[in-house]
Amino acid sequence: MSWLEEFQKFAEGGWSLTKLPKDEEDKFQKWFMDTKLFKGIKEDVANENNLPIQAIDNARILEMLLSSKDYDYRAAWKAGIKEEVSPYDNKIHWPSSTPDGKLLKSPDHPTTWKEFFMRQYRVDPDELGLRTIEQAKMWQSDQAPRMKQRPLLRGR
Repeated sequence: MSWLEEFQKFAEGGWSLTKLPKDEEDKFQKWFMDTKLFKGIKEDVANENNLPIQAIDNARILEMLLSSKDYDYRAAWKAGIKEEVSPYDNKIHWPSSTPDGKLLKSPDHPTTWKEFFMRQYRVDPDELGLRTIEQAKMWQSDQAPRMKQRPLLRGR
């Protein structure tokens, strides 16, 4: 089955966010507020509103980030996942899956398809300049037959 067929199959299946018991949820939220992502968003909100960063309520930023249904930060926390700065755009990214292959991005996340591409071709589509699924489909029909096998990657 091709990466595209695997992605389409995943998109049709059931994906849900991890739910934590209260004691774990408290630990998770404390951890999450110490991530680069959280701190960066808080700083952006402060700058956009011309406010000192101390004036921005952590609970509001936490609610804003965790209300998103396209990435399972709780499952990432439980798996010990760490955010990374991408060498392709210098932005903070979180892996698409856990080391055991559990997908952390929902089918609706705009880059979920990249994980399936990387599993098949063992190369980050960003490394190939592929930013959209449409570009990846075109690349696949043109370049993929010439690709050499590479070590397995887990993605952004």
